[in-house]
Amino acid sequence: MLFLACFSLHSLAEEVAGLYSGLVPVADQTAKARELGVRQALAQVLIKLTGNSEIMLTPSMQSFFADPNAYVAAVGFRNIPSADKSTNQTGLEVSFARQAIDQLIRQAQLPVLPSNRPKMLVWIVRDDVQMGRGFIGDYSIGDDADTEIPADAEALLQAFDEAMKRRGMPYQLPNFDLQDQLSLSVNEAWSLRADLIDPASQRYQADGWIALRFYTTSTGEVRGAWLYQSAGRRQLNDFRAEAGEEFMASAVDSLIDSLARAYTYVPQLNTNELLVQITGVDSFAKYLAVLAQFKKLEVVDSLDIFAVKGDQLTLAVDVEGGAELLHSALLRSGRLQDQGTADASLSGKLEYSWIAE
Repeated sequence: MLFLACFSLHSLAEEVAGLYSGLVPVADQTAKARELGVRQALAQVLIKLTGNSEIMLTPSMQSFFADPNAYVAAVGFRNIPSADKSTNQTGLEVSFARQAIDQLIRQAQLPVLPSNRPKMLVWIVRDDVQMGRGFIGDYSIGDDADTEIPADAEALLQAFDEAMKRRGMPYQLPNFDLQDQLSLSVNEAWSLRADLIDPASQRYQADGWIALRFYTTSTGEVRGAWLYQSAGRRQLNDFRAEAGEEFMASAVDSLIDSLARAYTYVPQLNTNELLVQITGVDSFAKYLAVLAQFKKLEVVDSLDIFAVKGDQLTLAVDVEGGAELLHSALLRSGRLQDQGTADASLSGKLEYSWIAE
């Protein structure tokens, strides 16, 4: 594991919606299909919330699936377009009660990936036997801008998009404009040259970057690798899939499982109180905005007004996961600027200034 300077934590982090709802394909609208669909949707939601695609293999989870309907808030059927959009499939959409799911996570002592998540810049490169190497998502795929775009390029990008949405992870693609072409070539991205990918990605002010490459062998097997940099760390891994096997979802799962570990925490039964001092709160509207911002954070169990002096607001905050996680979450919100010393979190007092919209 390499530790290094990371992107600005408050750049493009996003509040991700829909974390407590799941949409799964079902065979029909019978009671049996509905029951199976609810279980699958609950698994989908727990994977999104914990940042771990293998969370359902945790032994402690089995007892909570005795009655998955106990966590359901609303359920309904709707059509899901097929991959080629030519036909529709029956889908079951399930919304779960947030309080019930949060209690399940706490009782099972599962990790939590907060809804305020890093937004990643993603470079995807494929090496095609006929078309050569090219960025997926770039309409001038390959070294020759006049080269015909591979017919399945859009399908590959859609598969990646669906996999990221299924994990609740925001991302963006590069513009693939002249500046990108000058700063990072297809071959450099294919070689996973972190020393070149990193500066080429800086213009987007993202919370980190991902480079994913793959090719198909003569036997139809897909082989690839991904590299990411985020939260002060860089991680590399490879993947493969048999001929005809859908590979993008599993590649994204392994990637997000690794990436999410830097941002998750395990809720504690006993919380820790911190004092958080915020300057620049010089109006009632800003006061309400500050409170709203804190209440959105999963790491915050409760908060009280400790003191108000001029434009300085001090909150007593009960947190789960420790001061460092709260600090990172506040910076990623983009609304608070750090004003504390390097060891402020150790003293139990964090200091910020409020950034008005």
